[in-house]
Amino acid sequence: METNKLYNIAENEGITVDFITLCENPAFSLEIGGKGFIAMDKALVGSNKAERVALAHELGHLATGATYAPDADGETVKKQERAAHRWAVNALVPYAELLKALAAGEEDVGILAERFSVTEDFMQRAIKHYLETKTA
Repeated sequence: METNKLYNIAENEGITVDFITLCENPAFSLEIGGKGFIAMDKALVGSNKAERVALAHELGHLATGATYAPDADGETVKKQERAAHRWAVNALVPYAELLKALAAGEEDVGILAERFSVTEDFMQRAIKHYLETKTA
């Protein structure tokens, strides 16, 4: 999915996306009164891969209702983060397209990350996600 399509999803869903200076996380999302908000670190501007990954992940939180309070317990946080990650993986690295790339001999994580325009870390996590869910 192209980056502009991610922003279109946000716009169509009435989700406000703002770039601000963040200290700890590259992005975060929250829902207030049924309206979604995403804050992304200004440092992500111009870093297409990191921006795409962060935006897709935060959209995943809002699309799946996987938001949580800052004081949420560890298990709740893990569960909600997994849901957001699943959504982002499906949006950015569709399973069928990954299979086509692998069938074409593209097995290097760096090359796959380039093909899908995501970070290498995200690609590794996407592959792990599919290995755990498609082979179980």
